[in-house]
Amino acid sequence: MAEYRVTPVGDGTLAGLRRHMAATGVSVSIVLSVATKPAQVASINDWAASINSPDVVAFGALHPDLPDPTEEVERIIDLGLRGVKFQPTFQRFAPDEERMFPVYRALEGRLAVMFHAGDEIQPAPEIPSTPRALAHVHKAFPGLTMIAAHFGGYRMWDEVREHLVGTGVCFDTSYCPPDDLPDQEMIDLIRAHGAERIIFGSDFPFGNPGPDLDRLLELGLEREEVEAIAWRNADRLLGLGLEAHRMAQ
Repeated sequence: MAEYRVTPVGDGTLAGLRRHMAATGVSVSIVLSVATKPAQVASINDWAASINSPDVVAFGALHPDLPDPTEEVERIIDLGLRGVKFQPTFQRFAPDEERMFPVYRALEGRLAVMFHAGDEIQPAPEIPSTPRALAHVHKAFPGLTMIAAHFGGYRMWDEVREHLVGTGVCFDTSYCPPDDLPDQEMIDLIRAHGAERIIFGSDFPFGNPGPDLDRLLELGLEREEVEAIAWRNADRLLGLGLEAHRMAQ
């Protein structure tokens, strides 16, 4: 938290997450972990598997310098995890570096891939995960299920419009406060890209899903658009079983 100079809204524990979910009306959370060293990957994935459950769905971790990414991808799948998270700023790589291509080949068509996209809360001296770089990855690996956080690129939305809007890359809505992305610009991005490719996210504990959900409801979108963003798209991409659960209620 010191890195971002942000006061967290949760305590970082699993129990604290579930308390916050109950208080804000969130039924399922996706937990995203990042390995900053190759040696951390196996233990992170073991931990992710240990917390994986119907209401807390854990993604696995990979690192660009992992000696055998294909073997770990197989293990992530065997562990029952539904995706992986990359944070190029802290993992020190650009998404479109060729050394990542074997990793993407191992993931393509098998697991969802979440990328941090754009700048950081505290502006970074270099931004490796640009919308342009993510577009290059999408073009090279069209079968890779890609989710670009922060509406495709935090504080880089002009480049998002130029390189990612209209592609098959999904965006999440996490940590895009109105001071950075005003409501009308958010609506315009949703409509330009298509609500069917937008996934609600909060970046908890940096962001708070309660106010973010309220904002989504108050944007003036159609009901079908809100439902798609709030849960249907994630349900479809990740196979969460939310549709069946709602029908059974």
